[in-house]
Amino acid sequence: ERSLATMLGRTAIRASQALTRAALRPAAVSARSFSVPTTADKVVHVTFVNVNGERLRVPAMVGQTVYEVAIDNEVEIGDMMTCHVVLSPESYSAHPKPMREEAELLGKMEEVADTSRMASFLSLSPEVKETYVALTSYRAVYVP
Repeated sequence: ERSLATMLGRTAIRASQALTRAALRPAAVSARSFSVPTTADKVVHVTFVNVNGERLRVPAMVGQTVYEVAIDNEVEIGDMMTCHVVLSPESYSAHPKPMREEAELLGKMEEVADTSRMASFLSLSPEVKETYVALTSYRAVYVP
């Protein structure tokens, strides 16, 4: 005869195995009601254009700054306080406007354009799939 403990133990094991099998089965969920983000959803692109007009288009992750993307791709962009870049008008209007600290740094630059930004302040967002960045050769900062 089987003991009660043995029967309960086997029942518990069978129940556990059934739950495990059920958990491993694909869920019957339609694609419309549930979407899993992929890495592709977080990838945007930055196109750097140097003073000679040469272009380098690179993938970047949402949340990175243009400065980080430049450093990761060995693009000469200056240091974090002199990383002045000029965006295309479309890219400039697609990104949020500069905050106070960035505007103050831009105000210290000797030459700026209407679409100038500091690459270390410009974070990439999923709404802007492509950002066009002109690299400036002029990095001097006005020191009173």
